[in-house]
Amino acid sequence: MVMAEDAPEILVEESESYARLIFNRPHVRNAITSRMWEALPKLVRRLQRQPTVRSLVLSGAGGKAFASGADISELPAFTDPKAAHAFERLVVRALDSLVRCPLPVVAMIQGYAMGGGCHILAACDLRIAGESAQLGIPAAKLGAAVNPGVAARLVSLVGPAVAKEILFSGQPLDARRALEVGLVNHVVPDAELEGFTLALVRQIAVNAPLTIRTAKQAVNWIAIEGHRRPPRAIQQQFVKAFSSRDFKEGLDAFLSRRPPRFQGR
Repeated sequence: MVMAEDAPEILVEESESYARLIFNRPHVRNAITSRMWEALPKLVRRLQRQPTVRSLVLSGAGGKAFASGADISELPAFTDPKAAHAFERLVVRALDSLVRCPLPVVAMIQGYAMGGGCHILAACDLRIAGESAQLGIPAAKLGAAVNPGVAARLVSLVGPAVAKEILFSGQPLDARRALEVGLVNHVVPDAELEGFTLALVRQIAVNAPLTIRTAKQAVNWIAIEGHRRPPRAIQQQFVKAFSSRDFKEGLDAFLSRRPPRFQGR
C-alpha cells in the first residue's frame, strides 16, 4: 500500500512485515533535498513504532539511481556558514535516525548512490546492490567537507585504506569492487534485485526482534566505539533477551521442531 506523506519526495510502502522508503525524484536521479533530509528521521521514527514492521528497506524510484547526492540547486546557499551548519545538522539527524533505528535497515541499490546517497547506505545495516550500482563520495571534487560520522561509518565498513581511497579520489566504485571491499553485502543482477532483497527481509522478519535489536546495538557499538567499555544499556540487553517471551518461544520451537512465532516481547 502506498501512503501519502507530507514529503511526497519520499514514498512509503508498508507490507506485511516491512516498510519501504523510496526516494522519489527520478527526474534528477533522486537527488536529496533539504526537505527530504528533514522528513527522513520523522518517517523512520513513525515506522519503527509500527508493531507489524520488522525492517525498513530504502531504495530509489526510476531504476537509474538510489540517490545521486545533494540537490545541486541548493549547494550555492551553503557558502553561508549558518546555512551550511543548519544543513549539516539536518543530514546528521537523518543518518543517525537510521543508525539508531532498532529495526534492521536495508539499502536496495540500483544505479547511482553518490555523495549523500552513499552516506545513507553506509548508515544502513545491510546493502544489496544491483550490477548497475555505482557508489562513491565525490566531496573532494567539490571542495566539500565530509562529516566525521560519515567517515567513521565508512572506515568501519571498508577499513582506513579503502576509505581514504574513496574520499581522496572521489571516484565511484562499481558494484563488484564495492562487494570486494565490503561496502555492500551482495551483488545481484538488476532484474533480481528487488526479489532478492525482499526475500532477505522476509527471512529476517521471522527471527526474534529483541535478538536482532540487541545484535544491531552491539555491532554498531563495536564498529564505531569498540575501544571503549559498552554502555550499561547495551550490557543489560544481553540479560533482558534471555528473560523475554521470545527466547522462551524460540527455545520451545527449536525443541519442538516447529517454526517460532516471535512477538517482540
